Amino acid sequence: MAMKLALARIASRIERGLDKVRRGPAADNPIIDCYGGYTTPDMIILRGRVLAKARAISAVGEQGRWRNFLDFLSLFRTDELRGVEIVASDGTARTITDEEGFFTLSIHLPTPDIPKVIGIRAAGTDQTHDVPIFSSRDESIGVISDIDDTLLKTGAFSLIRNLWTSATGNVHQREVFADATQLLQQFAEQGACFFYVSSSPWNLYDYLQSIFARTGLPLGPFFLRDLGISETQFITGTHGDHKTMAIQKILNANPHLTFTLVGDTGQHDPHIYADIVDQHADRIDQVILRQPNNGPLSERISQDLARIEAAGVPVSMDQDYRALLSSVVKTVA
Repeated sequence: MAMKLALARIASRIERGLDKVRRGPAADNPIIDCYGGYTTPDMIILRGRVLAKARAISAVGEQGRWRNFLDFLSLFRTDELRGVEIVASDGTARTITDEEGFFTLSIHLPTPDIPKVIGIRAAGTDQTHDVPIFSSRDESIGVISDIDDTLLKTGAFSLIRNLWTSATGNVHQREVFADATQLLQQFAEQGACFFYVSSSPWNLYDYLQSIFARTGLPLGPFFLRDLGISETQFITGTHGDHKTMAIQKILNANPHLTFTLVGDTGQHDPHIYADIVDQHADRIDQVILRQPNNGPLSERISQDLARIEAAGVPVSMDQDYRALLSSVVKTVA
């Protein structure tokens, strides 16, 4: 453990040194990537990242795989800025970016009306960035969904296929499961609010947002993953740890809601959801899973599904969500 910590610190310092050489003088007009805000019983939580320069997000339309690949790589060529002070436009809250440029700004929840957007800026600059706020205060049901191979066709259960699909398809070409859009839209018609948990890096936030907007998937706060090098570790947490902590954070932020968990059996969703149900069975209405193929389930997945059902939480599973619509959406009506 001590050796890993020492290596992480060395790597972090090398990375910061390379950033300084590549970036040159500190940016006068830093770019704020805004990741949207969500509400807790008494706070609005705003998240984002500060960069020295803007990045390409996507092509205008369809293009070749090589061009897509180069555009995809540009999303990871980030010059993040640490130690930048971020302030709310009204001056009511402020925070400092961490070593990877990330920030979280907490603002006391106004009453009775919650704003749809809140402006923020970097201290010492005049440019204001509007952050959309996803309020769940007046909602009665919530949906927490995975993204890869649950909503977006990725092949995340195969690392090589996942990387190839993500890197060679731009936002105009990436394919979303039509049945997933239909499922979430029906929940939206019931007044559900949505939260999206994925192990994809924050670098893909705007990329994913563009896909959601193009395909009609309901928007909501994203909880993605920091894959950068820090003083304490090379990559922040494991896949399972990240998703479990994100779901816990969502549950804690919304004590008035019960949730439907949507995922797939291709990765670790059944195990993660079973652990959540073990601790919060009273907060979970149901679990909905896509089964990527019709082959037999592994022993571990079968055990996880049995754990969920033993806690009294219904599980619905099929290769296509449309086969489940009449039963699973009615469950929380």
